[in-house]
Amino acid sequence: MLNMIKNFANLMMTVIFYIIIVTTILFIAFVILKVSSDNRNNSNINTGEIYGKIIKISSKVENNNSQYCNVDIELLSGKYKGKIITAPNLVAGFTSTSQYNNQEYAKVGDEVIVYLNLDSNGNIKSAYIYEIVRDKYLFKLTLVFIILLILLGGIKGLKSIITLFITGYTIIKILIPLILDGYNSIIVTSMICIILVIINLLIINGYNKKTLSAIIGTSSGVFIAGAIVIFLNSIIRVNGFTDEEIQSMINITQNSNINLTGIYYASVIMGALGAVMDVSMSIASAIFEIKEVRHKITALELIKSGLNVGKDIMGTMANTLILAYVGGSMYIIIMIMPYINSISTVINQDIIAAEILKTLAGSIGLMIAIPITVLASTFLIL
Repeated sequence: MLNMIKNFANLMMTVIFYIIIVTTILFIAFVILKVSSDNRNNSNINTGEIYGKIIKISSKVENNNSQYCNVDIELLSGKYKGKIITAPNLVAGFTSTSQYNNQEYAKVGDEVIVYLNLDSNGNIKSAYIYEIVRDKYLFKLTLVFIILLILLGGIKGLKSIITLFITGYTIIKILIPLILDGYNSIIVTSMICIILVIINLLIINGYNKKTLSAIIGTSSGVFIAGAIVIFLNSIIRVNGFTDEEIQSMINITQNSNINLTGIYYASVIMGALGAVMDVSMSIASAIFEIKEVRHKITALELIKSGLNVGKDIMGTMANTLILAYVGGSMYIIIMIMPYINSISTVINQDIIAAEILKTLAGSIGLMIAIPITVLASTFLIL
């Protein structure tokens, strides 16, 4: 009788698993088609972005508000390729406002991104340096990372690269556009997290009971973290952004009704997802390895062993989350600490309270994921 119940439960979980996979595929297909359609509609927008190289410093300019140098730039792309223009060596071309960094930041020999202002006849009226070209160096470092991952990880490393690409593409091309289009951030983020958990674990570990256990544990932990954020944030009301960041998002997106709370929820979930998935997979692997070695182990012994493994993982992973969040908000802490004497005043700051909530919610979700993964693994393996 007990075996019949277990077989039926396993069958139902398998059916549910495949339903989730089919739903996930349909959802991805719908979103990709929508985003591609939006991109096609916006493809005629010309940003005026041109690559150039600084060949010499041409002159120095001083006034009451700023001091900078003009530089000669040889254009390397576009219809004006080969033409030499003069532009101020400033971030975004601002020269007379304290709101922008007026330091000279590009040197002779640097490749830079230049934006051109054209007159009605298509002639260059003025230009400014937008940024230094950094992508090619970062691509080289990324290539080193990929090579090391494949050399040290083999097939698993190659699968990890595939999942990294899928995760990055999903966040940049699907999650962010949907949030900017006004879709409910909580629902969209939750669905995409389920998709990423399923796809990543299936690609890396294949379809088996161990993967299913890790998916159950990861999903549970992440959603518990999300539930904590939603509930507690309804009381303390934080959004995790400074006034400058809020204004920048409104200006860039041209949307004054942007859902800051939803974006904050998305940041919590995405931040906790990796750590929780790592813990759940480690616990599930440990449970199945123990069963492989001790075939006659009882369910109670297996649960106890799994929880002991979880205790060892819990402390280091909680520290990992805390250090990651603190490191990400370090500049904010440095900015406000010199002006505040009381710890309670620091904690009551919106940005600090948001980071504390993010850290604690992620850590609690991580801890809850451990016993859930242990129970799911034990149930599926016995």
